[in-house]
Amino acid sequence: MRSGTIASLLVVAILAGAGIGYLIGNGNERTNTSTFTEVSTKTITVSVTGNSSSLLAQCSRAEAPASFGQGLGVVTVGTYTPAVVCVQYYYFSSVPRTLETSMMIQAAQANRSFSGDSNFTVDASANHLVFGGPQDEDEGAVVAYAVTAKPGTSGTYELDFSGSYMLSPGEPMECVYYETLIAGSGNPLYVYQYGFGCITYAFTGTATGNLPSIQGIQYPILTNTLFFRIVGVINSTG
Repeated sequence: MRSGTIASLLVVAILAGAGIGYLIGNGNERTNTSTFTEVSTKTITVSVTGNSSSLLAQCSRAEAPASFGQGLGVVTVGTYTPAVVCVQYYYFSSVPRTLETSMMIQAAQANRSFSGDSNFTVDASANHLVFGGPQDEDEGAVVAYAVTAKPGTSGTYELDFSGSYMLSPGEPMECVYYETLIAGSGNPLYVYQYGFGCITYAFTGTATGNLPSIQGIQYPILTNTLFFRIVGVINSTG
């Protein structure tokens, strides 16, 4: 679990639908561009009202989210009982660092964006974690987020989380968003619909030292980079 160095790094953009693709490596850049409709996106950070160990305990019964298009998960939120999203974080560093662990709700429509922070409340089991150091402090810590929609709220929103890359079995992913949050009827649709893209990195060359590792992950893990994965969801019952 010790940090090390990576000799070279290749960053790859993976797009579903029309969009922009690029490949960067060893100082050479190749760009292929196609046209798509511009979409205005704004991040909406909802209020975090406090910490709760009982909230974190709910993750023991969380399940993988149901699929919602393009392989993304869907979270259903109500006005009386909260939905719970459980996220695991990793950050490897030789020096301890305190990092914010937050969940963000994003809204996007063609040619406009809006602030919907007044439509939801969020409670988190932790607002920040202390990572790294000789003991790999808080490595793999789970944070639980309880989300409740305020009365009259309806729509499908995007969910984003603190961290540079989401851990997936095949490769790390940095995406436009990672989950969809559905309130009320799910309409209007406030998610990015005009080309969905994720960026990943691929390791090339040789490594020196002892690189960090995460159980179940086969690719190299970067140091001084916040990774996360969604380990479970409890949908609201109303």
